[in-house]
Amino acid sequence: MKYSIFALVLTVFLLWLTLRINETFEAIFAYVSILTVGIFHGSNDISLIRYIKRGSTTNIIKYLVFYVLLVLFTCLIFIKFPLVALIVFVAFSCYHFGEQHFHAQLLLQTIKSQILYVAYGILIFGLLFYFNQDDTSQVIYELTQVNLSEVTYQAFLILGIVLTAVFGFLNRKNFKVEVEFFKEIFLLVLFALLFKLASLLWAFAIYFIVWHSMPSLRDQIESLHGQINSRTIIKYIKSSLIYWLISVIGLVIVYYISQGLELQFITLFFAFLAAITIPHVIVMFFLNKK
Repeated sequence: MKYSIFALVLTVFLLWLTLRINETFEAIFAYVSILTVGIFHGSNDISLIRYIKRGSTTNIIKYLVFYVLLVLFTCLIFIKFPLVALIVFVAFSCYHFGEQHFHAQLLLQTIKSQILYVAYGILIFGLLFYFNQDDTSQVIYELTQVNLSEVTYQAFLILGIVLTAVFGFLNRKNFKVEVEFFKEIFLLVLFALLFKLASLLWAFAIYFIVWHSMPSLRDQIESLHGQINSRTIIKYIKSSLIYWLISVIGLVIVYYISQGLELQFITLFFAFLAAITIPHVIVMFFLNKK
């Protein structure tokens, strides 16, 4: 079965599940899935850097040091300039989500295709934020002390719809012949329904795991090991395990910090995701380019 069919069936099942569980269970399932599959999909960046920048050990060490410093710098920006950091995080995530969704469907990687990546990411986040305005506003306020109005969410969503439509049309000759445009429209309708019915965290987790992390894991394993089977999956897990453990330990620290600062854990949770996401986005950009 093609992964897209599997992902579609899984999403419909999770939509059905959403109608039958309360927000407490949604939060539990969301945290577990993000802590496992979600964090794991970004835990092998060190191996990917070695793959992308094959060369002397000295050069690789330089890239690793830069990677770690970028994570720390992102944390610092969130502390000192939270609004700027949040905008940068959303911008990087928009590109990253769109890139993962479309990069294998296009013949050439061009400026127009890269704008399409950003546009599609804006559309996904626009749907997520618009249908979960209260929770989104609370997280943004705790991070930045800025209150956003309903008009802001509407404008963000409309921007995503318009840009995706325009640059989808401009890339029409760049799409591979097997791309099914009606399926893409159906997916967006399904996402809208899911985001409306699910809580912010659960809605984000479903898209992040099913439509981003799992496809990204497949791409990474194929790039590093040439094929996907039980042996290469185990090999990937072994090489990622130490970095995954470090991330989980960091998240535990974030939890205790949230208790001391009397902030919602979800607020610092998204800040933590931002700190590890931005370096990962850069690594995946060069991997897809390669």
